[in-house]
Amino acid sequence: MKPFFIKKQKGISLVELLFAIFLISIITNWSIRSWYSHQQKERLLITARSLRIFLNELQANAYWYNRTDFLWVYYHSGTWCIGSGNMELNACEKSKNSIYKPNYKDISLSHFPLKNMAFYGRRNTAQPGHFTLTNSEGCIRLIISKQGRIRLCSQNKKIADLPLCR
Repeated sequence: MKPFFIKKQKGISLVELLFAIFLISIITNWSIRSWYSHQQKERLLITARSLRIFLNELQANAYWYNRTDFLWVYYHSGTWCIGSGNMELNACEKSKNSIYKPNYKDISLSHFPLKNMAFYGRRNTAQPGHFTLTNSEGCIRLIISKQGRIRLCSQNKKIADLPLCR
C-alpha cells in the first residue's frame, strides 16, 4: 500500500504553525504561574517547619538543663529573627545558634506575641502564644500551647498537609 501524499503539500502551513505556537505559549504560561505558586507554598512550609524545629530544640534545652528560656523577636523593616536569652543590638546579623533567621526574604512575620514568651524547664511547659508566617500564597500559624506543644496550622486555605486553624 502506497502512503497517501498530496502532491502540492511541501510542509506545514502558516496557520498550523501559528496555532501550534499559540498552544505552546498558553501551556508554558500556565505552567510558569503554577510553578511559582508551588514554589511560594513550599518556601512558606519549609520556613514554618524549620522554625518549629528551632523552637523544639529550645524547649528541649530548657527541659534538659531545668531552666527558663525566654524568647524574643527582633523585627525591623521587614527583617526578622527569633532567639532566646539576651537580645543584642542588631541581633539578626549576629550568627549564633540560639537565633533563627528565615532562609527566604519573602516570608514575613505578620503576627507575633508582644509579651515575653518562655519555655519552662521544670515541667516542660511554655507560655502560650503564636507566630504567623505569611507570603503571597498564604499564612501559616505556629501555635505554642501551655503544655509546651508546638504545632502548625494553615489559615484561610489548606497548604500541603497542614490542617486548617480553628
